[in-house]
Amino acid sequence: MGLAVTAATPQFNVEVAGRNILVAGAQGAQYALLDMQGRVIRRGVLESANAAIPVNRGGNYLVRIGDRVKRISVK
Repeated sequence: MGLAVTAATPQFNVEVAGRNILVAGAQGAQYALLDMQGRVIRRGVLESANAAIPVNRGGNYLVRIGDRVKRISVK
């Protein structure tokens, strides 16, 4: 019998700087930025250890990386 291998979702931090959502600690991971209704606004791959996701307007957003979701408020 073989062992089951599961990919771990990285621990990551999320901060706001102006109209950018800064994500640290998830290099190479796929992300999705969602509005509070669950609609995908942007998705992609975090190319660097400290990546910025630009947003057009202020509001509350969800950042999903793997199976983890963090809520963030952009002013």
